[in-house]
Amino acid sequence: MSVSRRGRPERARGRLDDDVDEDYDAEYEADDYEEDEPRSGRRGAAGSRRLSAAEAAHAARREITALTGKTTEGVVSIRPAENGWVAGVELLEARRVPSSSDTLALYEVEVDEEGGLVAYRRIQRYPRGRSEAS
Repeated sequence: MSVSRRGRPERARGRLDDDVDEDYDAEYEADDYEEDEPRSGRRGAAGSRRLSAAEAAHAARREITALTGKTTEGVVSIRPAENGWVAGVELLEARRVPSSSDTLALYEVEVDEEGGLVAYRRIQRYPRGRSEAS
């Protein structure tokens, strides 16, 4: 199929570029013509792209650090929530010497679809090196 100078397919074989059907072009230039929305990425309520799990984990870590001023040890869990993500972030609560005596805490951090902090709470405190089940 040949293509006109405007990038639209020609209707009949052998049409010359100069012999463009104006009605055909007008059909695609109408105000009510809408292109399909791209299918890549999930969209939130406001039409913005939903954060990936990695982006949400990074946002949760950044937000809790900014709010508490404590050092993060890492993100230990991430799960989708109704309007964003919920991450489990491990923070250094109290630094000790030796470092094996440090006190860590697990925080549940909820971020919205844009990465903003919605809520957080401390779930558990424990000495470094102890498992969560202990």
